[in-house]
Amino acid sequence: MLDKAANHIDIVLKPVTQAINGVGTGILLVMVVLMGVNVLLRYAITKPIPGTVELEELMLVILVFFGIAYTAVEKRHVRVELVISKLSQSVQSVVNSVTSLVSLSVCCLMLWQVAAFGLEKWQAGTVGIVVKVLVGPFIFVAAFGIALLAIALLVELLRSLSAVNRRRQWHWFAVACVLVLGLFMAIFWLQPSREATAIIGFGMLLLFLLLGMYIAFVMIMVGFLGSFYLLGANASLYYLGSAPFGTISDYTLCVVAFFVLMGYISSEVGISHDIYYTAHKWLGQLPGGLAMATVGGCAGFGAICGDSFATAAVMGSASLPEMQRYNYSPRLATGSVAAGGTLGTMIPPSIGMIFYCIVTDQSIGTLFIAGILPGVMLAILFMMVIYGEARFNPAIGPAAPKVGFIERLVALKGSWSMLLLFILVIGGIYIGIFTPTEAGAIGACGAMLIGLAKRRLSRKTLFNAMLDSGRTISMLLIILIGAMMLSYFITASRAPFLISNFVVGLDVSRYLVLAFILLVYLVLGCIMNVIPAMLITLPIFYPAIVGLGFDPIWFGVIMIVMIEMGMITPPIGMNVFVIKGVARDVPIETIFKGIIPFVLMMVLGIIILTFFPSIAL
Repeated sequence: MLDKAANHIDIVLKPVTQAINGVGTGILLVMVVLMGVNVLLRYAITKPIPGTVELEELMLVILVFFGIAYTAVEKRHVRVELVISKLSQSVQSVVNSVTSLVSLSVCCLMLWQVAAFGLEKWQAGTVGIVVKVLVGPFIFVAAFGIALLAIALLVELLRSLSAVNRRRQWHWFAVACVLVLGLFMAIFWLQPSREATAIIGFGMLLLFLLLGMYIAFVMIMVGFLGSFYLLGANASLYYLGSAPFGTISDYTLCVVAFFVLMGYISSEVGISHDIYYTAHKWLGQLPGGLAMATVGGCAGFGAICGDSFATAAVMGSASLPEMQRYNYSPRLATGSVAAGGTLGTMIPPSIGMIFYCIVTDQSIGTLFIAGILPGVMLAILFMMVIYGEARFNPAIGPAAPKVGFIERLVALKGSWSMLLLFILVIGGIYIGIFTPTEAGAIGACGAMLIGLAKRRLSRKTLFNAMLDSGRTISMLLIILIGAMMLSYFITASRAPFLISNFVVGLDVSRYLVLAFILLVYLVLGCIMNVIPAMLITLPIFYPAIVGLGFDPIWFGVIMIVMIEMGMITPPIGMNVFVIKGVARDVPIETIFKGIIPFVLMMVLGIIILTFFPSIAL
């Protein structure tokens, strides 16, 4: 009965949310074109379009909230499945039912408060500063998107409860609900101190993350409960209602949308395959040359993509069949792709770097420039270990047939598109022609023009790139809403200041403290992507790092390296499972064995950056 109800709702919900997400992604195209035209007008007639910033902010709200429900329908919201996946099906059904119920409750509470906030702004007649547009309707757009998300979460709950019903486990479900409710009530009954509340909050955060609840809703839940206890009902409810619109209507976040779109368009028009083909021709004749070409291809694609998962998946599909054809060891082949994938976040433009700068209020352009040399250094270290292994044991990485110099020169034509985009984006930022946000829009326009020039950009490829972009942007920015809610609670608890003062006052080497913090990021990188790992921890660790006198730009670089190392570290590394999805016939143990030399190279890279910080600065 429950399953049938879920199916009936889903029949209507899926096409509706897909259509609405399509409208949102259409708005994304308008955002890119508007930004591109604005830059051209600024230089052509020194008269940009008035109110561009506000228009971009309001359109970003439509884009994100029109996409969050479809992202849930497509199961794209992020969760940690490390523990829940190891449990029996019976236990999973109970746990999933409880976490789905909690997520739905949080979503409904947020919907109520966002709608109330929108009504308040509507009645007050609040308008934009430059573009005199009413703000209220855009807050209602956010409420509409959250309402659709609530329906999607209801479908998940019904399906989970259906599994509980099939196994006759209602008593365990009731017990679990009572335990969760008791956990929430215990906070108010025990009346812990402000500092103890922060510790309890992080304990709850870790518990529900490991139980497989969506990361965004875990952070919203913990942030709301903590601020409710510390600041009272009025303040916490008001922030819950204002945070979604207030967080997303931020011009700075447009850079995320633009770079995500640039990466997906570049993938759809085959720039990644062109990069690999060029690297293959130049490096393939060396021992381990195809694996080295894969690392080079990952570095090139990372320069236009910004995400390690996407880099690993795209380059894996391009390079693994080729290495298999030349009888490469599965261990070396999969290890090189998994390690090379980490360069997607390391080499700018990087989505992880963007979020770091948003949270810490650092310059995105400065961090982009700082990441170039460390990223190149890691790529060289990876190639060195590949060459050393293949030289010592040629059977694991046989050299491909030699290619003439003329043929190699001809192959360079495949790299012009990547080089053009990289120079356009990073060069434009470095010279000061445009800001990082404008660079993202120009890069997306450039990727589309390259696709047209290569005759690879069709309506279908553009639609696929935009649809994937809409889902990814919504997934990333709903996590940011959760992070802002969690940060509100953490700030109220005064935990960052207390920890910073405690750490600074310790009579130990500051590098010992740094090593501990980096170890935490290594562990987090094993179980989650770079963005949630940063958003959860930076409010705690960043003040301590600054208090110890470390350069925040330098720390941003090595922190990302450390999280990316966690993403390929046995026995959990998330990037490894991406590669497993591409190389289905390779045992997971083989992939992990292939990763170990690259992990050691990343450790060496961290040591080099610590002793020679000027590489990043």
